[in-house]
Amino acid sequence: MRKAWWSWIVLASLAPLACQPHAGTPTPDAHRAVPLTVEPTPQGPSRMASGEPAQTATVGPAVAPPEAQAATPPPPPPPPSYDLAADLGARKAKATLELGRSTVTRPVGGVFLLIGAPGWQGQAFQASVGLVDSALAGFANGRFDKPPREAISVYLFADAASYNAYCKKTWGEACMSIYGFYQPGTRAMVMNAGLGLGTLTHELAHPFFESDFPDGPTWLNEGIASLYEAPVIPKKGEITGAKNWRLPRLVRGLAGERDRATMSVLFGMSDATFRGAGEDLHYATARYLCQWLDQQRKLWPFYHAFRDHLADDPSGEKSFTEVMGKSPREAAPAWERWVKSL
Repeated sequence: MRKAWWSWIVLASLAPLACQPHAGTPTPDAHRAVPLTVEPTPQGPSRMASGEPAQTATVGPAVAPPEAQAATPPPPPPPPSYDLAADLGARKAKATLELGRSTVTRPVGGVFLLIGAPGWQGQAFQASVGLVDSALAGFANGRFDKPPREAISVYLFADAASYNAYCKKTWGEACMSIYGFYQPGTRAMVMNAGLGLGTLTHELAHPFFESDFPDGPTWLNEGIASLYEAPVIPKKGEITGAKNWRLPRLVRGLAGERDRATMSVLFGMSDATFRGAGEDLHYATARYLCQWLDQQRKLWPFYHAFRDHLADDPSGEKSFTEVMGKSPREAAPAWERWVKSL
């Protein structure tokens, strides 16, 4: 493995909001438009869900050492019709034109272009680069087999004023969330980084999932992404998650809504159902199912089995049973005991 000096733990909480992409920026697959700490609904106006205040991420080294940065595996070569270098260059030029010459940029992981707006530069920007580099190394190490292949812009603003000013200038309205958002249609993340870097790791997981498991269910996509809302990165190439603000909602659900809160309801759950009534509970259930599996080193074997046998196992139950030796319904009591022990 790589050098043992690498020790980085990032803990952050996200606040759950729910809203739609900006109307002025169409996204081909709007149901997958997942804002930073925002949980979108497939239709309807923006709405507020029960929230928690965002917390500032605790970040280790401000700058990832050169050898650590170089260790992040690059994405596979893009298709012949797509010029990654040209796209990155165009995105850098666009950001500089939008934000001014003092804007700083850095490609990370081959496809993510981090953009430090005025006010989010120097040590703050370098900390962002280090976090993204380390998270991507974890995602690529035995987790996602196919990383995203096209450039993604990641705008980082230092405060609400500059963040909302960018949204108003670009889309003619305030940003959809106080924290940030991700738009797959434009391959752009826009973030109020001043509220904490932990929000970023949730969103970074989505392009990986969509590239590696494009037909995968929303509950697993969001469960994995939500796992990394409170990322723990003990060494280069490893990433997991600690418990976070979603736990109380799940505990309440298990106490009074057992038929909706138990982990077995996720298997076969449609994307529309996940995004419908009880979305906050669905997020919590999916998130803590993924954490439970991850602590047993079973999350990624399950993910790979589910992905590779989706045609024959559309619900994921067979893959889960094969990996865990029990069906989701049979495993639920042990999972519930673990949840209540946290």
